[in-house]
Amino acid sequence: MSSGAELILSAIIDNRFVYARTGAEKAEVIDRVVDDAHPRWASLLYLWDRPCRSMRAHDVEENEFPRHQMRVHTSPEEGWGAINFSDEEAAWDTHNPAVPDEAPPMYFDPGHGTEFDRSATIRLDLVRAAVREFTVTGARPTCVAWQAARLI
Repeated sequence: MSSGAELILSAIIDNRFVYARTGAEKAEVIDRVVDDAHPRWASLLYLWDRPCRSMRAHDVEENEFPRHQMRVHTSPEEGWGAINFSDEEAAWDTHNPAVPDEAPPMYFDPGHGTEFDRSATIRLDLVRAAVREFTVTGARPTCVAWQAARLI
């Protein structure tokens, strides 16, 4: 997806839009997404040539989003997280074939209690690496393993 043009990171964190253009701004967003607890909302990330906008949050006639999305939920105090990536082709969840028993549940939609499959739970350092890679490429990260997403 990277084309040399400035790509803007649009993030919806705690149901509020945040935009980042520079490397430093993107690093700040990564820290907020990964290191802060978000008990009611999963964070949504988009990388595009313009800011994303919604009819509800902005004064626009139509929603303006690219055809890909990264959804992230973390439990920073316990060191775990899960990611869903979707594009026009399919949807994937992160994959960990050996999730320890002590790992907490990860939520696709925390506000409604919709959990990821347990096998989507990965270490927080891997979540950070995948989110960082996404903020550069806008594509499904290659630094983590993936599985077909469960339809919700």
